[in-house]
Amino acid sequence: MSIPPTPPTIEEILKTPPDKLPRNKQTELIHKREVWRQIYLPLLVGGAVVLGVSILTLMAGISGSTTLTRVWADISLVFVVAQVMLVVLPLLLVFGGLAYGVVYLLKILPPYLKVAQDYTALAAQKTEWAMRYVIEPVLSIKSAVAGLDNAIQTVRRFFGR
Repeated sequence: MSIPPTPPTIEEILKTPPDKLPRNKQTELIHKREVWRQIYLPLLVGGAVVLGVSILTLMAGISGSTTLTRVWADISLVFVVAQVMLVVLPLLLVFGGLAYGVVYLLKILPPYLKVAQDYTALAAQKTEWAMRYVIEPVLSIKSAVAGLDNAIQTVRRFFGR
């Protein structure tokens, strides 16, 4: 088994712009395929549901009768929704900022992660290569002992013991 070529050093990586570093094409294709299914589709479905509920609420508010009970119910609902929005709005800002940060990192990190992936593969191959030198003597000794044991058992069966 041959040892693969060494990936670029950390100094070379830091001096090279991200768009010039090697990228893993297979991982990029898988990522592009899954972005639509895992990110855009749930956002579109959620947005459509929110838009539909908003339109239904607006239509119900416009076309309903204006009795005293309904007016006070609507006023109470506004206060409940406002309290919920005070809790949800900061969370929305935090998660929106995190989403923006992830998009930013997805533009920067792939070349560096490819280099890390190369070093990991190199370490795995070197470990396997080194373990072969450790394992081969043990296997040869165990196979010799097993062969000797088999020969002894054959001789014992031959002489009837």
